[in-house]
Amino acid sequence: MITRNLGGEVGARGLFGGSVNRTRAAGLMVVFVVGLFLTLYGHLPGLLVSLAAGGVVVLLTARTHNGSVWSRFQRRLWWRERLRRGLLDFRPVAERRDDMDPRLARRGRDRAQTTVAWNSFRDFPDGAPMMYWLQTDPDRPGIAWHIPPGEPAHLSVAFQLTGAVRGIESDLFLDACSQAFGNMLARLASPTTLPSTVQMLTRALPIDSARHEQWVVAHSDPTAPDHLLASYEEVLKALGHGGLTQRHYAVVRWPLTAAFIETAKRLGPGHRGWLRLMDREVAAATRLLSGARLGRVRALSATQTAAIIRHLQLPDWPIDQLTDHGGRPWDIHVPWFASHDEWSFTSVTGQVPDRDAPPCDAGTPVTVTWHHRTAQVPIQNVETGPRTALWLAPLLSRMPEQVVRTLSVQIEGVPAGIARSGARSDLAADIAEIESDRKKGRLTDEDAQVRLRTVRARLADLDPGSGHQGAGWAMHLTISARTRQDLADASKRVEEAADAAGITGLDWLDAHQSAAMGFTWPIARGMSPMATTMMRFIGDQLAGTGHKEALT
Repeated sequence: MITRNLGGEVGARGLFGGSVNRTRAAGLMVVFVVGLFLTLYGHLPGLLVSLAAGGVVVLLTARTHNGSVWSRFQRRLWWRERLRRGLLDFRPVAERRDDMDPRLARRGRDRAQTTVAWNSFRDFPDGAPMMYWLQTDPDRPGIAWHIPPGEPAHLSVAFQLTGAVRGIESDLFLDACSQAFGNMLARLASPTTLPSTVQMLTRALPIDSARHEQWVVAHSDPTAPDHLLASYEEVLKALGHGGLTQRHYAVVRWPLTAAFIETAKRLGPGHRGWLRLMDREVAAATRLLSGARLGRVRALSATQTAAIIRHLQLPDWPIDQLTDHGGRPWDIHVPWFASHDEWSFTSVTGQVPDRDAPPCDAGTPVTVTWHHRTAQVPIQNVETGPRTALWLAPLLSRMPEQVVRTLSVQIEGVPAGIARSGARSDLAADIAEIESDRKKGRLTDEDAQVRLRTVRARLADLDPGSGHQGAGWAMHLTISARTRQDLADASKRVEEAADAAGITGLDWLDAHQSAAMGFTWPIARGMSPMATTMMRFIGDQLAGTGHKEALT
């Protein structure tokens, strides 16, 4: 099978070699500037204080398996602030009572408590702030409009996939699928392509027995013995509670760049032009995903996407059910349930159809609670070495434990010229670092050797004419369980499966669990856009957005 080197690359090289630790670099820069003045006016004592301050910065920002001291301190501050403001709980704002207004409460402790309770009622949960729908027609692709605070605005559309591999296939077939998927990613890196990022989602969920129950209701013989129907009902219940199945989705993200807006203007005024452009873009994305050999591709409507989000919060809710408990339409703009944050997980509570009820009473609601925990897969924890297309199988199909989970991988394309330029700079820095160690008679750092091998492989992949482009990626994993103990057990099992996949550790996003849960929803969030280099910025400015008379 085709292999590619993955892992070890954690960012650009620093001024003195090695990868950049931005927090440490900023701290040392501040110490350097302040130290100049201290040394100038304080002489030797000022120099000693500056050196000590630099050492403290290095210790506080040192990476460990449990994060740095500075990152843990920041998490504690963030947690205390959320606790003080009452943001550890979330309730849909539509459920807030009118008499809860803090301005109507008495001053002092009553007003403070009312303010904390008031703050728990919000329009959006932490995982999907400022998410709206641009298109909600039931027979059209659902276009989500995201305006997250502090991040670029973008549109997203979710697609359902049947998957590339649906049985035993040969290595040649898998290699062809890998090449087709790589061609799709290369297309995303093209400067003429409007979408920039694709999110690949795999959901391991309890088997939904709704279709079996519908078949029983439609085809059962009224004269059949009661014990026969009861036995079939027991099979359906065992199926729903015991086994897991997998669903696959892709979410394509369109940043609202100047090029996007100008192209839409040529197709129509305002949002009308946006919708016309997105009709064309969704069709192109469907062809792109189909060409990547991801099985049958179908764009999901807003209602279908919202139903998936609802299911990911409460896995007891059938992922394909588009109505409420009684079969009535529901408000897709508010697919949220109440949640409460703990340090290491978030718990979601709401009403779902009773799965143990007979088929005729399947709409009866029952209140359930699920606990969720989300981890990030840091690139520095991915062991460097050749990988095949099945390297994540231990976390997916080869995981024997019945852990309800969602794996999300977001990939953003980088033009080959920019990626090649960065690789050449990294290669020169690594060679210079190793050569400097050799001249000084020091043993070469093993990490430097790994970085050198990896960057050489990366540069070889980016040879002109290869058709390859650069890419940045982010991976998140959310696990779900009914109890705290089950969640703790599932965490251990997932860590063992990650180790089998060559991932030396998971970074559990503690103190941010409610927000992190949204990183594995089909809304293409959780990955910061790749930093724009000066060369790319100048090139984009020189390219412009095209003439209004141009054919679009």
